[in-house]
Amino acid sequence: MAIPFFRKERSKPEQQPAKQQAPAEEAHDFTTIGEPLGHGHGIMVEEVGGSAESAIDEAAMLYASNQMDQAEAALKSLLTGNDQRAWHMLFDLYRINQREANFEKLALEYAMRFECSPPVWKGREDNKKKDKGVSRPLTLPAELTAGIGDKFGQIISSLGKGSTLQLDFSNVATLDGSGAQDVADLLTKTRKSKLKFQVSGSSNVIELLKSRMQAEPAEQGYWQMLLAIYQLLGKQDDFENMAVDFAVTFELSPPSWENVEAAQEVAAPEPEIPSDAFALSGLLSEASQDQINKLMQYAQSHSDVVVDCSAVTRVDYGYVGNLIGQLMQLLGSGKAITLQGQNALVNELFRIMGIDQLATLVPAKLV
Repeated sequence: MAIPFFRKERSKPEQQPAKQQAPAEEAHDFTTIGEPLGHGHGIMVEEVGGSAESAIDEAAMLYASNQMDQAEAALKSLLTGNDQRAWHMLFDLYRINQREANFEKLALEYAMRFECSPPVWKGREDNKKKDKGVSRPLTLPAELTAGIGDKFGQIISSLGKGSTLQLDFSNVATLDGSGAQDVADLLTKTRKSKLKFQVSGSSNVIELLKSRMQAEPAEQGYWQMLLAIYQLLGKQDDFENMAVDFAVTFELSPPSWENVEAAQEVAAPEPEIPSDAFALSGLLSEASQDQINKLMQYAQSHSDVVVDCSAVTRVDYGYVGNLIGQLMQLLGSGKAITLQGQNALVNELFRIMGIDQLATLVPAKLV
């Protein structure tokens, strides 16, 4: 059995001169994942291309191979970049290994670097006062296009004064100028409604808007939305610096700063895991085969196979081939598979090994 696999080997040897083959034969480069499982049970993966392995990939595989110190060192070396995945993975490494002091030190660095609320150590009581008014979550979709403001305007207008609107930007992956302008107009209108705001995923959408502004500097919608988000978050210095650039770029008067209560930045809500999902836990390795056998039994009576991976601490690198084989068997029988709640280290391993081609991955949120 073979599946496409889009990753280069970590230490792929230099290619030797190929032996002459008959013209009718087609050459393939195959890689076996995992330890040999006996005759008839190997998972053959066909390498069809892809880019060189990244430092994130290396760190995830070091962790999967139980090389904790090396994985930590690799992740620390990535903290100077803008890829928040490295931060998420290091937070989870400290959580799993019960290193609270290291976690708290990293949280402080995170807050200073990204200017937002850092994650908190799980298990600690939340002493923050809860809003007693009406609270309404509003999760923006992955794609923001024209008309998005009208779609959510009715939700916002249904909230009375003193209510809390929970805006989650975490899922936003793409947007165009019209969608950005709609969101900017919506935020400006909502700011005058005397609502309270909680915001999550702001760093995600801010970086996305900056990248779109570089690609399309003449598209005013991106500028307007970023200014509106800076206003919402109370980032006056960022707002005013950008307002000057806006005036120079468009030769127009920019929006004016308003002294209003800034939104509270909070962690994105965890996606709800169905109550009948099958739960895996601990280290997944050859010793976990009993769990996998029970998963296969569970799948027989479910067309949508949702696997709760929130209690999985690590997936052994040598066991991934076996796991891929089981998922392929489910996929081949017409099942839809979702792996949900896995920590950042496990989720990156799943992505590297091509499991995202077999199942929908819904990783745990950074909280």
